[in-house]
Amino acid sequence: MLWLKAWLETRWRFVFLVGSILVVWLAPFWITATGVVHSGVPAVKQWMGIQLGSVLLYIFTAIYLAGSGVNSQTMYSATSGFHGSMFFTLSLPVSRRRLLFVRAGLGAIQSSVLVAIMAGYMLFLRPEATSALQVLEYMTRAVSCTMAVYALSVLLACVLDEMWQMYAAILCCTAVFMLQQRFTVISRISPLRGMSLIAYPLTAPVPWLPVAASLVMIVVFLGASVLVLQRKEY
Repeated sequence: MLWLKAWLETRWRFVFLVGSILVVWLAPFWITATGVVHSGVPAVKQWMGIQLGSVLLYIFTAIYLAGSGVNSQTMYSATSGFHGSMFFTLSLPVSRRRLLFVRAGLGAIQSSVLVAIMAGYMLFLRPEATSALQVLEYMTRAVSCTMAVYALSVLLACVLDEMWQMYAAILCCTAVFMLQQRFTVISRISPLRGMSLIAYPLTAPVPWLPVAASLVMIVVFLGASVLVLQRKEY
């Protein structure tokens, strides 16, 4: 029942993300076909545009799907007397840890599927040849790093209401992006840099440090989310 309820509450977010992905993927072909950009645009530039757009979608996917957590429904006072399902969900005869596991688990599955599809499509369009092993390695890296952003968004969704959770997650990602440009240590372990094909080309050794750091972040953020929900008064 909990898994079905979580799906019914997140299905339109998932559909919206699928539509956003299609827009990013089809934009280069539409721009070329309509003559906005000359058809002689190098394939490498088109591929880099899709790659950068897909990385931004990785981050947005993690933030957006994590926003459907246990404590992320709009506040009662902000909706003129109408509210979402947070109060009903928290009144169910199950532990808050299980509620978090179901909500976060479903969003993680959805995010991982979308990221894996986007990563595979990017490498399919890549002008250079890409081996099956390189595809698998990059998918593993992209999913792991995206899940670190997702876990952070889940924690913020347990602390903040839905209208503030997304803003806070975007600000955190922006801060990490700025810090990784300035400090080498942060750059080496940054999930945002780890999910990029340009920062770590496929021909380079697999950057396991961002993956390992992302796994540690996932455990820390999800553990903190459980502690917050168990101690918070509603």
